[in-house]
Amino acid sequence: MYCRLVRVARDIAALGYVDDAYAHIFVTATRGATHGRRHPPLVHRGYWARASATRATVSAFASATHSANVPVNIINIGAGFDTIAMYAYALMRGRVRVLELDHGEVVKGKMLRLRSAPDAERALGADEGLTNVRSTREDSGVTYTIGTAYTLVECDVRDVERVEKVLVRSGIDLSAPTLVLAECVLAYLPPGKSNDIVRWFGERVRMGVFMSYDPIEPDDAFGRTMIRNVESRGCAFSGIYDAPDVASAAQRLTANAWSRAEAYDMNTIYSEKLDPRERARIERIEWFDEFEEWRLIMGHYCISLGVNGLESFDAFAITP
Repeated sequence: MYCRLVRVARDIAALGYVDDAYAHIFVTATRGATHGRRHPPLVHRGYWARASATRATVSAFASATHSANVPVNIINIGAGFDTIAMYAYALMRGRVRVLELDHGEVVKGKMLRLRSAPDAERALGADEGLTNVRSTREDSGVTYTIGTAYTLVECDVRDVERVEKVLVRSGIDLSAPTLVLAECVLAYLPPGKSNDIVRWFGERVRMGVFMSYDPIEPDDAFGRTMIRNVESRGCAFSGIYDAPDVASAAQRLTANAWSRAEAYDMNTIYSEKLDPRERARIERIEWFDEFEEWRLIMGHYCISLGVNGLESFDAFAITP
C-alpha cells in the first residue's frame, strides 16, 4: 500500500499538482515503488484533494496559534512516508515539534531516506555540518530524532495502549497547542479502539485539533468491494463500523472529549472546501473524464475534525 502512495505523491509533485520538493526521496524506500505505470488522473486528483485538505488543516492550525507565540506540537499517527512534517516546519519554524509514529519497517525506511537527503534533514531543523540524527532503542522499538524539532518513533499504531506509552515516554507537552493527524489509521484499528485513541487525546489536549481521514459507507456495493480489496492485500478495515458515515465520524469526536466537530465526504471537500482557484488550476493539468467513478470513490472517504479551544480555527476558510 505504501509503495502506491509514495509513487502517487511523487507523481503529483512532478506533474505540478502540489509543491513538494521531498516526495521523490522516499520512492526507493518502499519495495515496488519505482515500478509500475503512472496512475490515472482520477487517482492524482483524489490524492491532491487529500493532501490539500491536510495542508489546509496544518495552515489553519499555524494561523490559529500564531498570535499566542508559544511552542506547538504536531503528532502524526501512521505517518508513512508523508512529507507533511517538512510543510509544517516551514510554516512554524522555531516553534513546532513534530512527532511521527509508524511500524518499524516504515520508520527505518523513512529515516534511511532522510539521512541520504541533507536538504530534507535541514527542512526538519537539522543544522548543516553537525551530527543531527540520534537514535535510542526502547522495548517498543527505535526512536530517531533530527535536531530538536523532529522525532520518528517505531510503534504498532494498531495497539492503542502502546501508542499511549510511546507518547508519554516522548515527553511531549500536551498542554501546548497540539494538532493530531490520523490519515487512514482509525479504520484499521480493532473495533472500538478508535474511540479510545480519540478520547485519549481529547481528554489531554485542551487546545488543539484532531484530524482524521477515513473510509466510510462500507455497506453499499462499492463499500463492500473496497473492503474486499483491502483484505486481498492482507489488511482489514476492522474499525470501519466505529464511524461508518460522515455523521458518525463527527459524532465520534464530540462523544470522546472534543468540544466541537465537523466532517465532510471528499466530494464536499473537493467541490466546496478547497480553494477554487487551486481547483481550477489542477483541473487543467490532465485530461479527465472519469466523473462517475470519481464521485463514487470520493463519496467513500471523509475528513473529520475535532477541536478543543482554538476558537479561531477554521481549516477551510477560503480567502478571496
